[in-house]
Amino acid sequence: MKIAVIQPNFFPFKAYYDLAQRVDKLIFLDDTFYNNKHWVNKTILKLNSSNYYFRIPVDHVDGSSVLVKDIKAKDNKWKKKFLKFVKVQYKNSINFNSVFPTIEEIVNLPTDSVAHIAAYSVFRFSSLLGFKTEFSLSSIKYGNIKRSMSEKILQICNKEKAKTYYTLMKNRGTFDERKFLSSGIRVSFFTSYSEKYSIIDDLMTNHSYTNLF
Repeated sequence: MKIAVIQPNFFPFKAYYDLAQRVDKLIFLDDTFYNNKHWVNKTILKLNSSNYYFRIPVDHVDGSSVLVKDIKAKDNKWKKKFLKFVKVQYKNSINFNSVFPTIEEIVNLPTDSVAHIAAYSVFRFSSLLGFKTEFSLSSIKYGNIKRSMSEKILQICNKEKAKTYYTLMKNRGTFDERKFLSSGIRVSFFTSYSEKYSIIDDLMTNHSYTNLF
């Protein structure tokens, strides 16, 4: 069993989907504490040749005491703004007609849970790309594990009987790999060189987006 445990990101960059494709199961870590550095409610879109940071406005967050799963969108106004931006920027792109309806479906998911929208942006595009990965939320099955993030991930891997834990190269050094190895779990890091913009840009502008992976 190859597994990844990672916080849900809103229309993340291609590396996130590279990770999803490599594993048998991806568990969205939605029951750790939220902070405004997380990407659960923001993404980077392309504006001409510059970065455009889009953030879903959320209800007031009191310090670091709110779990990712409990973050709520402040209202629905952001949806119209986001879709309008994507439409204006990509309406002439080769894959607009096949990709934009899926973006609309994701954005209009009937929930105010930012984590659910973010997780769905990964799940739905992974389905569009033909991935066979299984997805789940840590809060549903592992909400009772109250540990540090790295310890929680290790416990999840153990309970899932994982043989390999996949993670991004940028996470190297942020946790003790030896604890995984002593549990019989190999840690696999990988580097993706497509981390500048949201996956939306890749899907819209490549002649055959199914060949991206």
